Order: sequence, then C-alpha cells, then structure tokens
Amino acid sequence: MQVGFLGGAREVGRLGISVKSEKAQSIVDYGVMLDNEPGFPMHVPPKDVDALVLTHSHLDHSGALPIFYINDKKPLITNKLNLELSQLLIQDFIHLSSYYLPFEYLELKSMMRSNLHLDFDQATQVGDQKITLL
Repeated sequence: MQVGFLGGAREVGRLGISVKSEKAQSIVDYGVMLDNEPGFPMHVPPKDVDALVLTHSHLDHSGALPIFYINDKKPLITNKLNLELSQLLIQDFIHLSSYYLPFEYLELKSMMRSNLHLDFDQATQVGDQKITLL
C-alpha cells in the first residue's frame, strides 16, 4: 500500500491524501487553502480514483471535492452530518469564490447524490481496501 500527501503536509489547508493499493485508489480529504485565491492539492485524474473519503467538513478537508464530479461520479464515503455541513460550507465557498473555482453548484449537487453514508464503526469495501469510519 502507498500513502502520499497531495497537499497539507507542511501547511494548514488544501489537505489531500492518496491511498493506493493493488486494486484501488482512494482519496482521503481534498480541501482548499483559503487565501486571496484558493489553493488546491496536487491534481489526481478522476479516472484513477475509485472512492473519496471525507473525515470532516472543514473546507481545508472538503472544499475541493467537487472537482471529482465534473465528468464522473465517485462514491463519497462519510457520515450524514459531515455531508450536510460540507454542502453548506461548499455552497458558501462557491458563492464567495466562484471566479477562482474549477467547479460550480452542479458538481456539488452531483457530489451530494454520490454519497455513501456510513455510520461510525461501519465499514465498506473499495477494491481491496476496507474503509471504516472511526
């Protein structure tokens, strides 16, 4: 298994973590750096990603997730509260920063429809990766 930071390793903001195994790649969080112009994690082609995992709803962890829903629909694994809070925060983020963003409300709606709700201590399988929310 390979774990790599796409951003956020030596900074607060734009966190993105890639988890690759033999049969799957998951992205854990994909946030933004809030500055004059938003900063994003390193690019990962959506076609190479099997699932997205959201740990919590802060924009530095969730703000760039809609990028993966421009032309594709990946499962977003999180709990219901994280999803609802993320929707509110990202809607506001789009409203305030839309000129600088590579996505719009349509991608956010697609993200919301692609959610795979998990409760705490519940697991799901993505390829050969077992994902559990703690």
